[in-house]
Amino acid sequence: MHWLTILPQGTKIKVKPGTILLDALRQAGFEIASPCNGQQLCGKCKVRVTDPALPLEAPHDLLTTAEVEAGIRLACQVVIQAKMQATLYGNYSLDARILEGDMIKNCRLAPAAAVKKVDGQFRLYYRNRSPVPLPTWQPAFTPKGIAVDLGTTTLVVTLMDLETGDELATASAVNPQGSFGHDVITRIVKASSKEGLAELALLIAGGLNKLVEKTCRISGTRRHEILDAVIGGNTTMLQIAANIDPAPLGRVPFTVGIQSGRTYPTDPFHLNLNPQARVYIPPVAHAYAGSDIAAGLLSIDFFKQTAPLLFIDLGTNGELALVTNGRSFVTSTAAGPAFEGIGITHGMRAASGAIEMVRANGKFLSIRTIGNAPAKGICGSGILDIMACLVRMAAVDASGRLRDPQKEGAFPDLLSNRYERVDRIAAIKLTGNIYFTQKDIRQFQLAKSAIQTGIEMLLSAAGLSIDQLERIVIAGAFGYHLRTASLRQIGILPPDFSGKIDFAGNTCRTGCARMLADATTRDFLQDAMRQVTYLALAEGSDFQSRFVRNLSLGSTPTPD
Repeated sequence: MHWLTILPQGTKIKVKPGTILLDALRQAGFEIASPCNGQQLCGKCKVRVTDPALPLEAPHDLLTTAEVEAGIRLACQVVIQAKMQATLYGNYSLDARILEGDMIKNCRLAPAAAVKKVDGQFRLYYRNRSPVPLPTWQPAFTPKGIAVDLGTTTLVVTLMDLETGDELATASAVNPQGSFGHDVITRIVKASSKEGLAELALLIAGGLNKLVEKTCRISGTRRHEILDAVIGGNTTMLQIAANIDPAPLGRVPFTVGIQSGRTYPTDPFHLNLNPQARVYIPPVAHAYAGSDIAAGLLSIDFFKQTAPLLFIDLGTNGELALVTNGRSFVTSTAAGPAFEGIGITHGMRAASGAIEMVRANGKFLSIRTIGNAPAKGICGSGILDIMACLVRMAAVDASGRLRDPQKEGAFPDLLSNRYERVDRIAAIKLTGNIYFTQKDIRQFQLAKSAIQTGIEMLLSAAGLSIDQLERIVIAGAFGYHLRTASLRQIGILPPDFSGKIDFAGNTCRTGCARMLADATTRDFLQDAMRQVTYLALAEGSDFQSRFVRNLSLGSTPTPD
């Protein structure tokens, strides 16, 4: 154990080696501002640290050179490996936790899994079930749980301490099923045979178990300490993970095979946890509105809203939800993976070297990559920015066609020397060998129209106009990189909607973590989801006409 001294309060606590500083500060009762929930994206959790073992370099585009030299770090990046002193700024407040010596207890916790020693034997007490022996349990163990975001494109696993509610480690990776297609339809086709289903199920299990191993390694946890798991995912991913035939999800009447709002043993999912662990699947609203959206709605207190609120998850499936006057609606739209960089010529995940921001500044195109690293590709936020620039400068027409500067004088000078043809396809050169092509524009148009059409039809079903919305919450792993000006410029959101938009990050992961820390939220969510109306977009008589109309790209300037 190492001592952590927190200034200016002078608070001292003992923490385990390998603890993330942000988690330790929260454990000590300090509510540190971290809108991205420790994902190293927002730059709000700055602290000054004193630690002889701390590396001199702390590369991050949200820290200046002067800050790094002064010992400023992001608390979510710092791993405590020795005695440390941390000085806080104005980005924190004390919460309502009870301090008992060196023990920190959060009296709001009501985890599903607890361990008690009875008659010399450790037993697992899992909500409303008879206790079972834990033959592999050790006295030094503490109950842990994992929150899983089972995405079509990306997998995320967060390891949590069930006694304190603290997040111990998070790891993510590309879904290994991607080699069989980037959307749920191709996965359904592959898994429609017994052999294909078994292959995809083992792939997903292998990917999740690697992430579990990684979080255990980071936090010094044994996998037999993990007694509870909450999995959020779209329905296709859930059924494949549970080795349930997903074929009925791909044909009318879109029958859901997995039972949700209930717990399972680990066996169907092939998860390497404690053999007695349980897996909880949050409620599924529809074949195309899975437990991921239910978890996301829980994370933003969707069902407690009194004013009209629109929820948008910009993932592969484009899930949307609307609440107004006590009524709630959910839908999903086939946005495709373009927002996540998949299917784009030089697209990539939001990782080091990904172009995350593009701005037109006078005569220059300003480009920023994640970590200020050499450009390797373009992630979702960069794609959105590029499209906004092309629309604002009229480099594309309303149909999405990239104008040819040699034939059309309207092409902006800023981009004329960047226009090239790559393999006979019109393209804009961003930097090095990174291009954004006409094909990429078409992929983006499909994703943009799908989201925009879904929003329109949700509002229509609720009898609302978009200007009656009080708040829009945008979820998605890359949400914190998005600029609202770009969203408004390309037409997903109206031009005059500035100030009403919040970015919530990975709400599926956050919601699942919440259900780990407080099992009572599971019952609340099950009741709330029973009242939700699912809107099947494709069944609407005006869906096709709306979709075609929304493929159009406007050119009305939207100020940054």
